[in-house]
Amino acid sequence: MKGGFPRFGRIVRIAIVIGILLFIPLADRIADALGGVRDAAVGARTTDLFISGGLTHRTGREVVEFLQAHKHTPVRLVLDSPGGYARAADRVRQAVLEHGEVGTVVAGYNLCASACTAIFAAGRHRAAGENARFVFHRARVVLGPISFDDPFGGDPDRYHVPADDGGIASALDGFLERSDALESGEAGASALDLYRIVPGWITELLPSDAPV
Repeated sequence: MKGGFPRFGRIVRIAIVIGILLFIPLADRIADALGGVRDAAVGARTTDLFISGGLTHRTGREVVEFLQAHKHTPVRLVLDSPGGYARAADRVRQAVLEHGEVGTVVAGYNLCASACTAIFAAGRHRAAGENARFVFHRARVVLGPISFDDPFGGDPDRYHVPADDGGIASALDGFLERSDALESGEAGASALDLYRIVPGWITELLPSDAPV
């Protein structure tokens, strides 16, 4: 009997590993089904993609497919989103960086929070209406009244911009640290304020009534 327990323990460990490997591919769909984030409305106008609403994994896949279909062509992502899943944002952010010719826009008085902010930051050219609002916080999963750190996403540099010699990141990190935004807090600011506090993070400040 004693000799049987180690073998049983190994079987249990192997079963746990297999269970985890089976769960990971389904995690995105489970989050979309059970989470509180609603799919964004996504629509294209030539080389512009408009995204309005929650960044679910399904929405993220639509954005990535658009970018893949427009390789070697300058495109814009026009964002208006309260956020969504960090893992979805990480995938879109990576696709934006790999494309290399993506402009991101948050127009007028629109909101761009959390996952949306991470995608905005990945743009090569980043334009925002002066009254648009950005929100930064640690990657979290919210299921009804329950909130916890997202175990499947949340690059610590998700709010950093490309082609930066370190000056923009330093100013941004200082702003986020003052509000404890990457721990338990949250930071929010208008585009006008961010343009002043973190020079270069927004490359073009637009009038709030500027057409997109």
